Amino acid sequence: MIRLLVADDHALIRKGLVQLIEMENDIKVISQASNGEEAYKLAKKFMPDLILMDVNMPVMNGIKAAKMLKEEKHPSKVLFLTIYNDREYLLEALKLGVEGYILKDAEYDDLIKAIRTIYNGGVYIHPSLMEEIDNINHENLKKDLTPREIEILKLISKGYSNKEIAQKLFLSEKTVKNHVYNIFKKLDVKDRTQAAIYMLKNETILQN
Repeated sequence: MIRLLVADDHALIRKGLVQLIEMENDIKVISQASNGEEAYKLAKKFMPDLILMDVNMPVMNGIKAAKMLKEEKHPSKVLFLTIYNDREYLLEALKLGVEGYILKDAEYDDLIKAIRTIYNGGVYIHPSLMEEIDNINHENLKKDLTPREIEILKLISKGYSNKEIAQKLFLSEKTVKNHVYNIFKKLDVKDRTQAAIYMLKNETILQN
């Protein structure tokens, strides 16, 4: 069961989301927040698996609430749900290491897909936002990463842990850890979320 915290300052939107989401058998909304400060406190109290968080809220916005949680290494994953498709908001969210960003005009099925993808260890960025992510040099990316590193990067993007990757590829966990370190260094990323986003954006290039 996916335990969800929904944070949105618009009561009608929040309640509508909760009613729709709870129609799913595998998702349960355990708490609701009307601002970022409340979301932060409730996240620490109830330890949800995932926080569906609006970006622009009173008292404390979603960006700051997520930043505080991430800095404290709180285990709850974060999916931003917002009307904003501004590049600045998106890049700020990615820098924080949040696991997802989806627009409020997305289809309901896309929202549920995002929640399940993130819960299972993946990353979800609304398709219309992918073009807003900084472009990287595709040819250099493909040339610099070894076939083994690309293989591991694909598994990272699917939410596999180092231990699971080691078991799947018949490698030692230490070897996988070294590969992950090299991948992060080559891609100039700081965490698995950012590495997974690079994979999502460049999947076609890396498959060839």
